[in-house]
Amino acid sequence: MIRRLRPALVVATVSGLSVVLAACGSTSAPSSSHASSSPGTVSTSSSSYGTIITSGRGVTYYMFTADSKDHSACTGACAQAWKPVVAAHPTVGGAAQAGLVSTFVRAGGVRQVAYDGHPLYTFISDTGPHVITGEGVHAFGGTWYVLSPSGTPITATSSSTSSSSGGYGGY
Repeated sequence: MIRRLRPALVVATVSGLSVVLAACGSTSAPSSSHASSSPGTVSTSSSSYGTIITSGRGVTYYMFTADSKDHSACTGACAQAWKPVVAAHPTVGGAAQAGLVSTFVRAGGVRQVAYDGHPLYTFISDTGPHVITGEGVHAFGGTWYVLSPSGTPITATSSSTSSSSGGYGGY
């Protein structure tokens, strides 16, 4: 008999930083298949933040300000909460720009997908397509943002049509 637990709030301390994650309602640990409903597909979806980069099925992709161009700073507990999007040969759809999609080798030898040099991740608290619970979250030494089709992080002070970051200068 499978016993289902009620969703709860989980608080973890990582490197002195408190991180709050909503439980998934599952009794098992997160699986690596959580990374994307359409593994390796970089597409777009409409959201309250404008058009954003997602999987082909609308699972939200995030970037992390602690990363540098084509290099992930998210490992260990970070990569359990923020699953890297991995694929050897990603496909492109929607308004995503094929010229901005790339891959790089993570520690361990897997290829992570990047968009305009930003390594891409999904968030464990996003319970399905078109769910965005990680926007603006401060965790694991940086901040998590959704991306516009131009590759610009969408923050509270930026819009999907303008760029305030100018690339990786602020990271």
